[in-house]
Amino acid sequence: MIIWAISICALLVTSLMVFAGRQSMLGHETVDRVRARWAARAGVESTIAVMAHHTEEPEFDHALAMNLDMELVASGETDHGSWSILYDDLDGQRWPGPMDEHMKLNVNGDGRGYIAVIFSPLSWGVSPAIEDWIDEDDDPRDLGVERDYYLSLDARYEPRNDYLWHIAEMELIAGLEPEDIRGEDWNLNNRLDENEDDGDGSLPEDEPDNRLDGGWAAYLTASTIADGATASGLPRMYFPATRIEDLQERIGLEPTQAEALMTMAKEDGFELESLITTPLGDDFVDDNDNASGSGTVVPLEDWQITALFDETTTNKPHQQGVGKLNINTVPRTLLLDMYTGQEDLVENILSMRRNRAEGITSIMDLRELPDMTDDLLWQLARTFTTRSNVYTITSRGRSGSSGAEVEIVTTVDRSTVPVRILEYREE
Repeated sequence: MIIWAISICALLVTSLMVFAGRQSMLGHETVDRVRARWAARAGVESTIAVMAHHTEEPEFDHALAMNLDMELVASGETDHGSWSILYDDLDGQRWPGPMDEHMKLNVNGDGRGYIAVIFSPLSWGVSPAIEDWIDEDDDPRDLGVERDYYLSLDARYEPRNDYLWHIAEMELIAGLEPEDIRGEDWNLNNRLDENEDDGDGSLPEDEPDNRLDGGWAAYLTASTIADGATASGLPRMYFPATRIEDLQERIGLEPTQAEALMTMAKEDGFELESLITTPLGDDFVDDNDNASGSGTVVPLEDWQITALFDETTTNKPHQQGVGKLNINTVPRTLLLDMYTGQEDLVENILSMRRNRAEGITSIMDLRELPDMTDDLLWQLARTFTTRSNVYTITSRGRSGSSGAEVEIVTTVDRSTVPVRILEYREE
């Protein structure tokens, strides 16, 4: 009986020790994941702090100042962990810092016009379905589908009939599959993970070439926002609510220039880019000069047009427009796809931004390119900007003791202060 009692006690003690050991290991793992999570969050907050600083106190003569400062906080350490912020671009290069969403075409705007060119022939039958998903009516286009089709599916749903909220929403559109949108980047973190570079070792299907194929999501976004932060750090001026005196003071316009500009801005369809090709007017009548006849309006200089691009907007404050491409960060591959047959123009743009440490600070700088005309400059100004508002931060935190990792992927809008978080997820 004594021997049996000792055996039972030994078994109980051993079981208790195993259970306690497992609980201890689980506790350590939990602590390590918490440390890794907050290390990743520290990277996110450091990046957001840099964005907020540059929104309030921008460097108007350095288009890349914020990007360079964000690279400085792309890696760092906490007391018990570290973080790293990286992304892989369309050209196969890996960069420190957050990914600029403005390096992609916005599918909610003019970017849809390039889908048929970039993704041909798959896009040939899909483009009408994308248009039908976004437009407000229920009338399908040729080769398109509308509400009736989606309601006939086993898993029924309806088209948004508005702008896409996220690029992953395109997977719901008829004719498109997750493999088309995500490519190898199955978790849409803009970063090459181990399971995305191991061939047949694990899902998703990929090529083990140390290069991320991001699918359509590498070209397209639904997140970019127009206007936003100004070169002065002051709130952007909305034309219908702007006084002539404000234009004179902040932009540096003469009285006749400001009055002529306000008159043009009242016309339907007015856009700031038209100032490149359309003069303010040669015989603008000044109300204070009725006795002597008409006053002559001095043509706008490039620096004045630049200031108007930087400080004013025609978009209503409560209706944010679709963001443009950032000419300083757009990948070479995308530029070549967009301007097929105009390779010289693309290479000239790339050469200009490579040779300027401050980047291209104004679209008007492109006037210096060979064979540049006002019409071509107008087209480029409608497509490109030099500063970005929306970024996606992929911050990977790592515990210093066990190496446990937690990744935070968040998309932020720095067009206002405080910086707004548009999307947040942890993995």
